[in-house]
Amino acid sequence: MSELADLYAVQLSDIAIAQSKHRLSHLPEIELHTSTKNDVASIKKSLDETAARIAAAKKEIADLEVAGHANDAAIARLNKQLKTVIAPREAEALQHEIATCTQQRSQLDDRELVLLESVDLCEREQEQISLQLVHAEQLHTAAAEKLAVAQREENQSLERLVQQRSAQSLVVPASLLGTYEAKRKHRPDGAIAKLSGPTCGACHLDIAQGEISALRALPETERPECPHCGCFIFFDVGY
Repeated sequence: MSELADLYAVQLSDIAIAQSKHRLSHLPEIELHTSTKNDVASIKKSLDETAARIAAAKKEIADLEVAGHANDAAIARLNKQLKTVIAPREAEALQHEIATCTQQRSQLDDRELVLLESVDLCEREQEQISLQLVHAEQLHTAAAEKLAVAQREENQSLERLVQQRSAQSLVVPASLLGTYEAKRKHRPDGAIAKLSGPTCGACHLDIAQGEISALRALPETERPECPHCGCFIFFDVGY
């Protein structure tokens, strides 16, 4: 029965290892790290969008200035031409063109003013977002450091458990260990259980007293198994 006691210790380590791996993948620091990472990404996206709006507005301003210079040149040309015209109808036509160009120039100036105000607003917004980004990156860095510490501590704990399990398995016969591992594939909740009173610790079903006596009476070459779930039975002391 000492072999089963040793095997039970191996299983306790296996359970602890599984729990440690679960904790490692579900650390609360992971959620914080992910949240701060997403915050940084979101702010960077806002910053990029603001920069794109500024760039688009500045490009349009440059295009408006080119159009404005062309418009000014047209007005100058028409005014020069008007000075040489004698016929009233031709002069009237030139004056109409000059008025149209002047109106277009005014519209260009109005649009440029709107864009300049937009650029100013976006640049002030850009400054605020940049400050938010600095703060968010600081929080993300702190979260990354906390996560690294938590992962390191849990990994160290996991490594100790793995080493403990390795040492424990050395005293268990290889054939028994192989059978145990095969049982564990089908019974992840346990391949060996204590019999606490008449109850199997794995399936939690009661075993008849006569069956318990028969299991206790098995020779050393045979290992008791629960008649309900088939896991190895490790008798609790005193029962």
